[in-house]
Amino acid sequence: MVEDIGQKLLEAQLIDGNALQKAALQQKTAGGTVTGNLVKIGALSEETLLDFLSKHYNVPAIDLKGFEPDPALTRLIPGDVASKFMALPVSKSGRRLVVAMANPSNIFAIDDIKFITGYEVEPHVASEAAVKKALDRAYDSAGTMADVMKNMEEDLDVVDEEEAAAAENDGLGQVNDAPIVKLVNSLIADAVRKGASDIHIEPYEKTMRVRFRIDGSLQEMMAPPYKFKAAITSRLKIMADLDIAERRVPQDGRIKLKMGKKVIDYRVSTLPTIFGEKVVLRILDAGNLTLDLEKFGIEPRAERELMEAVTNPYGMVLVTGPTGSGKTTTLYS
Repeated sequence: MVEDIGQKLLEAQLIDGNALQKAALQQKTAGGTVTGNLVKIGALSEETLLDFLSKHYNVPAIDLKGFEPDPALTRLIPGDVASKFMALPVSKSGRRLVVAMANPSNIFAIDDIKFITGYEVEPHVASEAAVKKALDRAYDSAGTMADVMKNMEEDLDVVDEEEAAAAENDGLGQVNDAPIVKLVNSLIADAVRKGASDIHIEPYEKTMRVRFRIDGSLQEMMAPPYKFKAAITSRLKIMADLDIAERRVPQDGRIKLKMGKKVIDYRVSTLPTIFGEKVVLRILDAGNLTLDLEKFGIEPRAERELMEAVTNPYGMVLVTGPTGSGKTTTLYS
């Protein structure tokens, strides 16, 4: 969520500091959400959480326990959009669509859903954990994962032919038929299709998760079986020409892949953690760059002021922002 609901619950004296710390620690070690973990450890009931969220956002609450998704409704919102905004269509009446949302104050999400569906959106709030679980059922992410494991061959080729030949001579060419290679290829291709700037593969004590950074925010995409943790990491390290035997120090490498007619670069970084190596891939897709200021959505007045500033013979223009916010793209434009 955009807001720190855990902190808001603490300020409302619905939980204590120890419970919040425990839930946050559980999130780091086992995943999940802070609010979901608060309910799991018994620090807060689902009913109390829903009541608080309803008052906090000033919208009706909706309990998604036992919710059965309607395929006719889920088709209205694409799965990637639903996951991005943590929003689930639950019912419609006339031209009004009731949508369960983890953050109903996200006006950008509401506007996008309204544009995509053509319906007036009536947001209802539900806990983040409940929305995620319902999304998994509605969009059958478990089935998607099974499909990925069955036939995830993607049109990805290593561009460096010498490395490819060397890999085959080392016996690594046989690995290309392994399901794990197809899983990694599918992950990489899916990230490019969804316009992600980064792929985060994160190990926890008994689970692992894959997150994509899309439009500046990290979104959980899948939780591969834990037994594949070492295999996924090793496959990426082989592709990036890193030392697969070295797991105690950070490593940096590079992958260049051909996806269809596009050649895409990836910067690969590995970082040892208490539960294994975390891998981050930065996607450098030149084909995704928009180098026209007019297409950035900048207001005409702001664009005029910017152009006046950069054409001045004196002074300085600072372009600042977090990772993935478009600083380099802005400068190149």
